[in-house]
Amino acid sequence: MKKIVKAQLSPTRWVRLMSKKSPLKIGLTGGIGAGKSLALKVFQEKRIPVLQTDLLGRQLLQDKQIKARLVKTFGAGILEEGQIDRPRLAQAAFQSPRHQKKLNAIMHPAVRLGVTRWISEQAKKKSIPRLVVVEVPLLFERGYYRFFDGIISVSANGLTRQKRLKKRGWSMAEIRQRERLQWPQERKNQKADWVIYNQSSEKALKYALYQLVDQF
Repeated sequence: MKKIVKAQLSPTRWVRLMSKKSPLKIGLTGGIGAGKSLALKVFQEKRIPVLQTDLLGRQLLQDKQIKARLVKTFGAGILEEGQIDRPRLAQAAFQSPRHQKKLNAIMHPAVRLGVTRWISEQAKKKSIPRLVVVEVPLLFERGYYRFFDGIISVSANGLTRQKRLKKRGWSMAEIRQRERLQWPQERKNQKADWVIYNQSSEKALKYALYQLVDQF
């Protein structure tokens, strides 16, 4: 049976990482339905600041300039009562890699700026955290991994992830469409510094992550 947390750093890399000043910037990624939100919940329990770029992206949809660019790119059909409707935007943007690329060109620079500002705020706190965790679903796909000191990939097999997503109301067509636009889970795992295998209970995951955090 696989360990819940698998460290893939060399001893030399670990020493370099631990020598960096606080806060360490840790990127969190993984396949859809793998359990990234659950992992973030555990980090929060350990009083580690966390940021979800999806949540940041939702807030940015209220920005007038971004809203105007999205409507110009994808049409007024993405609006509901004058506001960006996320399901409609997703339907328009994820129907092809070309459309997704257009969405990324609008959203990613703004999201990256937001993440940079948030991390700067954490570093100015009276009690500076040893690490901060930022969830980025397309971290490797968009080259954002270069921004972080270390990367965690939350992993689960395909059947497990599909079962979780179906419970949330996703159809198989939606799951397959979204997966086509992401790296396979195993490829994410290979490039990560730590892999979290979220196939067991929440209690087991919490215990393993507590141990990981305590190493810092």
